[in-house]
Amino acid sequence: MSSTCCLSNLDDSEQTFFDEDPLVYEDRPPARRSSSHATMDGSRVHQDFGAEDADRLLHLRTDWMTQSTLDALEAKFATTGQVWKWVDHNANAFQVFFRELRPERIQGQAAYRVEIAFDIIAEIE
Repeated sequence: MSSTCCLSNLDDSEQTFFDEDPLVYEDRPPARRSSSHATMDGSRVHQDFGAEDADRLLHLRTDWMTQSTLDALEAKFATTGQVWKWVDHNANAFQVFFRELRPERIQGQAAYRVEIAFDIIAEIE
């Protein structure tokens, strides 16, 4: 098994390829920044600041990741303040902040199910 999904430095150094393409790949529009408040006269005031691309969250899950791939991702995750380059299985490229890494060992296997979340900072053309 091999994947085209890759996490690397912005200059493409230190590439870490996934062992398989993610089974779950959610790139949803960001939540709207808004609020709604009741006023003293019983009406409501609505504030709507729109939805910014900077609020996009990319969530993915893979059901098979080897220990060596997980070790490489854990090292990247442990690096604070780093912006990474994420290239997905559709050749979309993004600058991302590594928000979440949740590995779960597969019983009886030397592999993991892994959930990952990235904050999308910008698309790379």
